[in-house]
Amino acid sequence: DWSRVTPGRLATADCDGNIHVWNATHPVAPNDIVAKYGKKKMQHDPWGNSSFTVKPTYSAHGDNLDNPSVEDLQWSPTEATVLASAECGGYVRIYDIRCPNKAMISNKVHASGADVNVIGWNRLVGNLLASGGDDGSFSVWDLRSFQTPDPSVAPKPLARFQSHRSPITSLEWHPTDESMIAVSDDHGTYVYDLSIEEDDPDRAGKSEGEDGAEVEGEIPPQLLFVHSGSEMTKEVRWHPQIPSCVATTSLSGFSVFIPSNL
Repeated sequence: DWSRVTPGRLATADCDGNIHVWNATHPVAPNDIVAKYGKKKMQHDPWGNSSFTVKPTYSAHGDNLDNPSVEDLQWSPTEATVLASAECGGYVRIYDIRCPNKAMISNKVHASGADVNVIGWNRLVGNLLASGGDDGSFSVWDLRSFQTPDPSVAPKPLARFQSHRSPITSLEWHPTDESMIAVSDDHGTYVYDLSIEEDDPDRAGKSEGEDGAEVEGEIPPQLLFVHSGSEMTKEVRWHPQIPSCVATTSLSGFSVFIPSNL
């Protein structure tokens, strides 16, 4: 994942649980980017440098040493040194590269041990992080309460949806709406608006399990739109300039659409 705070900084990970941070040998200043692509042209190309220094920052650790694969990485949208990882065994970890060799926060968010496939950091509300699992559930976490006093007790999500029947393959927050998120699994693409609440109080009480999570199989009222027809969708992304335009990749090809109710 490329950092949006520090130009030229990249984080990569592998199936052995190693995380590396890449930094451009000659850092690119934001003013250089503006000058290159703005009205005033530069004499040199700020991206002409292809040299990077690579630092092995983290290695496999914790309770999932038998299967330490890192499935996804996301830099914080506001902090230059903070990144989050989605890992096998149900773990989500928060790192600060100023403190190498250990995670600042580590939580097993899936008691079943299902892999966390993807994570998405909300660019508009920096304390919100979404995660999608191999068990078909996706959750939204408040990082202000993500660290629990007892490490053996998992934090409670702000919301958890378990209506999917296949693993979550991708998710991304809307670039201009802090409560909207697009999620994909093998069967389709789904748009949720987390600001919507259940109208019927009696139904709301029945649709939640003992841990406050959505009961498996229930269609949540937050689900606004479903795009079907693609085979094994793997990526979903919002267009950064066209409002509410969504693009997906799948085994059957590309899809670009705007949900009819947005």
